[in-house]
Order: sequence, then structure tokens, then C-alpha cells
Amino acid sequence: MTDFSLSPIFSGLLSGDGGTALLVAALAIAILMGLVLAASAGYFRVILNIAVFARPDARVRAIGNPMVEWATVSVVREAHSLHDLFDRFRAAGYAFPSVGEMNIEIAEQTIRGYYYGRVVSLTENVPDSVSHFFAAYRDMLAAREAAWIILSMGGDVSPADIERQVSSVGSLTPEMIRTAVHAAGPEDALSRFAPAPFGPVLAAAYREAAGDHAQFFALVQIALLENISLAAQSVDISLSPPVTEVAGRMIDIANIRSLARSLSVGAGKESVARYLILEGGFELSGDRLNHAIRAGSLPDLIQALVGTTYEPYLSRHPDAVKDEDIPVLEAALDLCMLDVVRAVSNQYHLESGPLLRYLVTLGYEAQNMQAIAVGIAESLPPEEIGRVLVTEEVKE
Repeated sequence: MTDFSLSPIFSGLLSGDGGTALLVAALAIAILMGLVLAASAGYFRVILNIAVFARPDARVRAIGNPMVEWATVSVVREAHSLHDLFDRFRAAGYAFPSVGEMNIEIAEQTIRGYYYGRVVSLTENVPDSVSHFFAAYRDMLAAREAAWIILSMGGDVSPADIERQVSSVGSLTPEMIRTAVHAAGPEDALSRFAPAPFGPVLAAAYREAAGDHAQFFALVQIALLENISLAAQSVDISLSPPVTEVAGRMIDIANIRSLARSLSVGAGKESVARYLILEGGFELSGDRLNHAIRAGSLPDLIQALVGTTYEPYLSRHPDAVKDEDIPVLEAALDLCMLDVVRAVSNQYHLESGPLLRYLVTLGYEAQNMQAIAVGIAESLPPEEIGRVLVTEEVKE
């Protein structure tokens, strides 16, 4: 690198080299000012990002996610009836409306609708720089509801029952739901979903599944996670680390779930491959993913994950690994994801970290609410309900 110094310039000025020296001095000052401005630009961007995220971050921190905190969950699960349950939800800070009639179907739809409403509200209030990622997450929820409509049309469920059981979210409007459930069949319903962002995903999955309902839903989920990964990658590089990590972790955990389930039922590696997402993982990609795919048993899979964030959560349940108790292992992965988003929130606390944590944890709150509602409806003891709940281990 050329040694740049001001001393020759000042020497020239003092010796009276005239216009040339003044020109060189002006050029040097301009260069120095350019360097200072370039260095300052990075700081200005950081300060701007902090300012943009300050208000939405403060809002979600104030709201929190009480239904993944054991202290709250342990009180709520003691409810004696569904009406009592929703009274306890309200006492915990959830703005559920009061209703007269209450059964498990109404309870589940109320919880799902509340969850979707929180996600939509969040999506509408995040900074523009990350809004497309949150929109992709919202569209994933809409696509799942729409996929359920398609699957229900193949059975004996009436259009009125389907419409009553589906919740609108984002681009899946009540009008679109009403139109789809009264379609002549799944293909006709798919054509009515075509204008929605998730329309092409459903149509492609339906064609490839060729009538296999389980495969249809799995293919939809894969495509939606791929869309979330693409949305994360499109975030400006200065803000992308927390977003790409959360998206990558979602893909990793989805792949581990698929591998664990396939090993528990003895599915061949060829059939498993179609349910894996080969790009976009955070830790589980390339050779490490290939190593996991080659696992011949659940213990082999756990061994293939050594060195990743996920292995300690699975290894702490040796009996579940031995007995191929997949629900226990999936609950361990849920806990891992909760811990991951908490760590992301702490590390990127002045950026999108708190928003990402709140978004992902909303899903686990709804999952816990649904599980408690089912347990209360079936008169299960609180201890048994507690076994299926996902709560944070670390208190802040």
C-alpha cells in the first residue's frame, strides 16, 4: 500500500510551490473526508437500525410470551373447565373475548384465531427491512389452513363444517375460504386459491402427491420452509444474521423430525429424501446432512448430530431413543428451538432478535394452549397435561 502522508504537502506549501501544492492539498483533504464519511456510514446504519427496531422490540418485550413460562403454565393447567381455562388465559394477559357456549372445537378455533391475529399484527408492525420474512411466515400459516381445506374436501365433511373449522389469516380471507369450501372438488378449490401467495405451492404439491394426503401436506410444508429461507436470504446483509439463523434452524429441525420419523417406521432412504430440504439449513447441511441421512437407526442419527446444537437435547432422552418414542424427541426439538430463539434475541437485542423470538414463540404458546384445552376437555390431571407442554427451562 502507498504510504500516504501530509508532510510532503505542507512542505510544498511552505516552499511556495503555488497552485500545484494547493491542488494536492485540496485533493488530500477530499480523500480524508471521503474516508471519514465512509467510516461513519457504517455507524450511521447501525444507529438507524437501532432506532427503527427500538419501538417494535420494546412492544414485544412488554407483551412477552407467558404461555411458555412454567409459572404461568402451571397455574393455567389447573383449570376445572374450558370457561375457567379462558378466564385464566385472560388473567395471564391474553385478550380472549368472552363467549357463551364453549366446547373443545370452539376452544381450539378461538386459540388458533387469536394466534393468527397476533402474527398478523406483528407482521404489520415490523420494520420494512425484515417485513418480507415475517410475511412469508404469515403466508405459511395461511397455506396450512388452505391445505387443510383441500384435504377435508376429499372426505365426508360438509362445506359448512369445513368453513366453521377454518380460521382466516393474512391472504386467506373469509371470502376466499367461503368460495373454496363450496368448490366442486379439490382441483376447483385449488383454482380459487391460485391468486393467493400460497396458491402455486398448493397446486404443485397436489399434482406431485397424486392423491396421497400425507405426502401432499409434507410437500406443502417443505415448499413453505424453502420460501421462508429465500425470504431470509433477501434481507439486507447488515440485518440478515438473526433472520437467516432462525430460518436455517427451522429447516434443520424439520429435517431431523423427518429423519427420526422415517427411522422409527423403517422407511427407505429413497422415500425419505423427498421429505428433506437439502438447502438452507443452519448447521445441518452438506456432508453433515448426508451423514445424518445415512443413519440406519435413531442412535446412529443422534451420533451423526454430535457437535450440533440439537444433539444434547435428544441425547438427554436415551429411553426415548431406544424405544423410538418420537413425540418425546420432537418435544426435545421444540425446546431446542425455544432456546435458540431466546439466544438469538439476546445476541441481536437491538435488531430483529426480540421480534423473531416473539414470532416463533407465539406458535409454541398456541400449541400449549391447545394441549391444555384438550386435556381439560378430557378431564386429564394437570400432571399429565404438563408432560406434553413446551416451556422454557431458563428464567430471565
